Amino acid sequence: MDYTKITSDERNLAEAQRAAYIELRDIARNQSENYESELNWEVIKGKEYLVRILNGHKKILGTRAPHIEDFYNDYTEKRTTLNQRITHLKAIILDCKCKILKTTIARVPQSAAQVLRKLDKEGALGTKYTVSGLQCIYAYESQANIRFKQTLKDRDIYNISKTAAQGLVLIADYGAQHKLFKYLREIDPTYKMFGDKGRFRMINKDKFYIDLICNNSNEQSAWMMKVPRIETISFCDSGLPVPFTCLAPHVFAVYKYWQAQNHKNNHQQTKASIDSKQAYAITEMVSKELGRCITEEDYSSVPECISEFKEQLAAEAHKNFSGAASYQV
Repeated sequence: MDYTKITSDERNLAEAQRAAYIELRDIARNQSENYESELNWEVIKGKEYLVRILNGHKKILGTRAPHIEDFYNDYTEKRTTLNQRITHLKAIILDCKCKILKTTIARVPQSAAQVLRKLDKEGALGTKYTVSGLQCIYAYESQANIRFKQTLKDRDIYNISKTAAQGLVLIADYGAQHKLFKYLREIDPTYKMFGDKGRFRMINKDKFYIDLICNNSNEQSAWMMKVPRIETISFCDSGLPVPFTCLAPHVFAVYKYWQAQNHKNNHQQTKASIDSKQAYAITEMVSKELGRCITEEDYSSVPECISEFKEQLAAEAHKNFSGAASYQV
């Protein structure tokens, strides 16, 4: 195999931090807004009023009365409980962070992690933007609880560390470039945007880039917006969780294999070899670690010129890995 399974300790750490992050995100999206305000009793012109305070602004809710007191007590109790839960979840994440840093699962470069967390916070990851580049491999590792090999000896197999650390590739509807650029500038004001006709590159002072392909720019981005996707939580090189929404692994694999065939036709043997090996390894991972039996329906949104290679990919992947389980299509 060209990957190794993570240890049981690593898996437990990953599951604990992942669960804490998902619950914290759910609270932020669905509950925190209801309890952002502070409630205080204030005496105004000799009468006691319940006052709501939010972002420095005050609003009088009513004079002191039994039903107002009941509201105050209920709100205060729920707000305190929620804040205690938030504190507890953050403590789990920080505790796991220190331990994850000592493992092999802290993989996603910090620059990419910041962008993905920002998109997730804004509710835009998966709804407006989807990861489609080599960084998908980080998500597949987390989904299958494995780690693809990445040593000096096999650097030519995946080319992950160098390529994935340099940038992030996203797909979205046309027009989404403006909102993405706004988000990036909030992270780092040195980002600049280049490009037109649905293909954009946004790059900062450290030369980290985000390539955005909008769905009216070519046939590739249009079909990629319709294919199956996965959502998971990976881990960055600082030990913190990173949300991912990206192409499903079997789609990514056949796409990489198709790219490899194009590289061969163009006499680009090195690129063809890298893409083929990536496709083989992901195909094996889907079959052996995720237990998926891929059907025709799983490729229904993939152009026929790409999906027609699925049987050839399955056969070569099976042959490439001694003893590999059958990968049905």
